[in-house]
Amino acid sequence: MSRLRILLVTRSNTVSEAISSRLQEHADFFVTKKIISNGSSDPMHNVQSKQDVMLLHYAPGFGELEHLAKSTIQKRMPLIVLGPANDPEAMRLAMRAGASDYISQPVQQDELSSALRQVSDQLKDKITEHGKLIAVTNSKGGSGASFVATNLAYALNQGKTNRTILVDLDLQFGGLSRYLDLKPKRGVAEALEAADQMDEVSSEAYVTRHNSGLRLLAAHTERLLLSRDVPAENFDGLLQILQRNNDYVIADLPRRIDMLSAMLLERSDQILLVVQQSLAHINDAARMIHLLTKELAVPKDRIKVIANRYSKKSIIDGDDIKKALKIERIWIIPNQYQQVSESVDTGIPLMQDAKNSAAGKAIQMLEQNVRGIDSEESPAGLLGRALPSFLGRR
Repeated sequence: MSRLRILLVTRSNTVSEAISSRLQEHADFFVTKKIISNGSSDPMHNVQSKQDVMLLHYAPGFGELEHLAKSTIQKRMPLIVLGPANDPEAMRLAMRAGASDYISQPVQQDELSSALRQVSDQLKDKITEHGKLIAVTNSKGGSGASFVATNLAYALNQGKTNRTILVDLDLQFGGLSRYLDLKPKRGVAEALEAADQMDEVSSEAYVTRHNSGLRLLAAHTERLLLSRDVPAENFDGLLQILQRNNDYVIADLPRRIDMLSAMLLERSDQILLVVQQSLAHINDAARMIHLLTKELAVPKDRIKVIANRYSKKSIIDGDDIKKALKIERIWIIPNQYQQVSESVDTGIPLMQDAKNSAAGKAIQMLEQNVRGIDSEESPAGLLGRALPSFLGRR
């Protein structure tokens, strides 16, 4: 796991700001705040995104610990309680609720950090090896994220030891099955409904297999499915199963941030943001990077910018994109519009039929980087020498 996801629950805005500001100084902590203001005694009321540990600021008389103590063990998450000093009843309730630690107020920073790191270490011990989660999304509609996701997944799956699954998370208009000329009978919607009873073996019943061996979990449904209708725990459970059962999970996301996409983006090992050479695309990419880094607290080094359909003739070049987005590196896929269009229309991945094309070689370089095999030289420099007809200097 990369960062410890902390749910800070309190009835006080002052306490919320004071504690969260301390915790956010640590790069390995990510804090979500919840202020209880509706009279509920359930600290998890209306909490959608699953966290690693609950940090509960307890005040006697409101019933939060009593509620947690009555909940089943299966529904509990690791708990640390911040409570009044020398209060045996509060300490007893914290123990009944399954708290791993009770920290007396006023809270000492070192004591709190130590308790949280202990929870983090315990969670790491429980986590088995799991596959990398790669999210692919457009900066603006039509940038080519589905093309990139499909061909990256195809390339990754060709490794002799790699097991890769491609997941279509556009629940309303997903079309990855067309990129592989597949006709799925089941997909994401059915898998989400059964996620609470699913294991690694039964999950394969919802997957459609391509003749190359690549597996697709398609967005196949004849009914309208909204992200708000999907229980967060089902989505989280499905992601865990997919990661345990694969070396790489490539998720093609719609261009929006909602409850489901936010959960996936927060836990992704890498986010591939696909752009094109226009001001509209670059402006939207800048907005997306801001939302990812500031609102979801995704580290910027997890974000890769992919310049798709790149042309040396455009008035906006790679340096312009890097400057506008305040990044040091971009990944370039040359413009081979006709060949790529034929690939999409026929349902034959470019990496199957034309992997030695300019765009195919660019996908191969991206695939190597995702696998952790990378040259010290920038991809633009390498492609500039290998593909002078596309990327030669002006």
